[in-house]
Amino acid sequence: MKKYTFLFCCLALMMSACKDDDNDDLNILRHDGDNVTGPLLQAATWQAAARFTPAETAEFSGLRLTQVEYFMGLAPTDASIVIYGPGVNNQPGDILYQASITNSINEGNLNTHRITTPIDITGQEIWIAVNLVHQSEQQSIGCDAGPAAPDGDWLFNSLDNQWRTYRERTGESVNWNIRGIVEE
Repeated sequence: MKKYTFLFCCLALMMSACKDDDNDDLNILRHDGDNVTGPLLQAATWQAAARFTPAETAEFSGLRLTQVEYFMGLAPTDASIVIYGPGVNNQPGDILYQASITNSINEGNLNTHRITTPIDITGQEIWIAVNLVHQSEQQSIGCDAGPAAPDGDWLFNSLDNQWRTYRERTGESVNWNIRGIVEE
């Protein structure tokens, strides 16, 4: 009997440890799956963004956005993290945070940027964007294989000064590899 009790306790401990790992994903704002590729974007300034609606941020109310994860292929000439507050008409609102990441990009990998002044999550809309400056056509920001979530593929282009989804621009259905880490 002691042998079975010991085995049961070990199994319960292992299940508890696995469950804790699964709960880590509960503190991530994300629309994406694993990185598969990245779009070929022409020379311009771009912002790839994931928008999180009040329904998606409500469960994190009272917590803070402390980090941004993003997948970067080839490093652009210039890059920054930009966090926006609630907007209107499919446009982000005021800038809540902005920081250069140009010199900290690890190409071909998921990167993490720690927000120097964490942002309170209040249950309002939030946009997490990566600003990219391309001097020539290149792949920089990573994306999954899709299908696109309703707000996982927003893309601003300096050539037309418009925020539109990547689907609207190209017909392709993907989500940017951009995630927000939420903590107490």
